[in-house]
Amino acid sequence: MNDVLKQRLVGALILVALGVVFWPIIFVEPDAAPSASEVRLPPRPNIDTRPLPSPDRVGLRASKPLELQDSELDFVEPQEHLVPEESPGEVVQQDSKSPEAAQVPVEPAQPVTPPPAAAEKDLSVASKTRSEPPVQPEIDAQGVPVAWMLQVVSVSRKESAENTRQRLQNMGHKAYIKTAQAGDKTVYRVYVGPKFERAKLDAIKADVDRQFGVKSMIRRYLP
Repeated sequence: MNDVLKQRLVGALILVALGVVFWPIIFVEPDAAPSASEVRLPPRPNIDTRPLPSPDRVGLRASKPLELQDSELDFVEPQEHLVPEESPGEVVQQDSKSPEAAQVPVEPAQPVTPPPAAAEKDLSVASKTRSEPPVQPEIDAQGVPVAWMLQVVSVSRKESAENTRQRLQNMGHKAYIKTAQAGDKTVYRVYVGPKFERAKLDAIKADVDRQFGVKSMIRRYLP
């Protein structure tokens, strides 16, 4: 073989190799990518944009009424009907030996010993401070809790009753006024309470009598 033939064979092999490499690139079409026009969007959802109607108040469920606990009875304005006094003077002194007061035995008062420097000021604070749990209220034969009140004075002038009530409130007591008929006159009675524990009223009775110069009476509270 001469050199010319060798060169031709080598050239032919090179051309065949190049043809094998570049044939797919030149003559074979690549797979067509999906165009944007062929992508389908989902249909638009049907949304109701109308405003909702306001709720019907008739169909709303009403909340349960609040029930007062026994411990909250002190904060309720008491309603009471008392038997009129026979002698409605300017200040009616109450007799502790009357039949109404003798029906219930008086428990001994718990002594309160405030410091001498502030005896009057600390007396109301000491009466509010307790070192033992509250006593369960007594229940009468009708199933009604037994509560007590302190009748301080019974006067014929409304101004005197209001002044007495204001002084009691300044001392830290819950005081209120009730009217009653004594013959053809109207009398104004000032009370402290009501309290489920009679001992609380026993503890302040002596101080109230000394401050106002009266003889108060502890009675049962009847709503």
